[in-house]
Amino acid sequence: MVRDYRDSHISREKSRRYEEDIYRKNSYDDALWWWEQGLLKTEINILKGQINSISALDFGCGTGRITAVVEQMVDNSVGVDIADSMLEYARTKLTRTELIFADLTKNDVLKGREFQLITAFRIFLNSSPALRHEILTVLAPKLTCDGRMIFNMHGNIWSQRVFTKIYFWLRGHQLNTSSYRHARHMIVPHGFVIERFYGFGVIPKIFYRIFGARSMYALDRILSVLPLMKYISFDLVFVCKKS
Repeated sequence: MVRDYRDSHISREKSRRYEEDIYRKNSYDDALWWWEQGLLKTEINILKGQINSISALDFGCGTGRITAVVEQMVDNSVGVDIADSMLEYARTKLTRTELIFADLTKNDVLKGREFQLITAFRIFLNSSPALRHEILTVLAPKLTCDGRMIFNMHGNIWSQRVFTKIYFWLRGHQLNTSSYRHARHMIVPHGFVIERFYGFGVIPKIFYRIFGARSMYALDRILSVLPLMKYISFDLVFVCKKS
């Protein structure tokens, strides 16, 4: 078992699995990504209507999934990750991004640089409270006063995940979860406020396997725009600004 989440994605096998298995075509995570990338484009367009020039930082960029969308819509793009094996995949996808192999929580090679957009996806859920604090301590000074930070929590306790958590608990295992409340309490001490948030994934993951990703995704899209459905959605995406 990995004691520090920093070490969990360093291996080459983990990078391969993340790229080829977790996000394989028509998987549940792939369906979440269909929704997330549309949301990212919408939010960047909103930001572009408010700011003339956007420099973006993708923290924990991994294989470049998020960065590939962002770099096409901003003026300058930077991606940073502590797993060089992940960055090998990213280098094959990205054409306009400065990729940096570093752990900013231990060696802030970007100290003094500011960004109008910071993204951090699939980072916070499985990080320890101490690591979350370290990450936000590093990121807070890098976001401009008119900028936005966008991050997700792919494990809302009030979603279908609660049943998986109970199953894990009965077998003596721990499963990380979060919520809107947890996310807000995490960022507020670092000078952030949630401007708005979105949710997707009301339908249980197993239904995607049984009935097919395309049809279940279409139904989840309908549910995602209904009032209050985001509170019971699996994947929560938060748009934050400086308080």
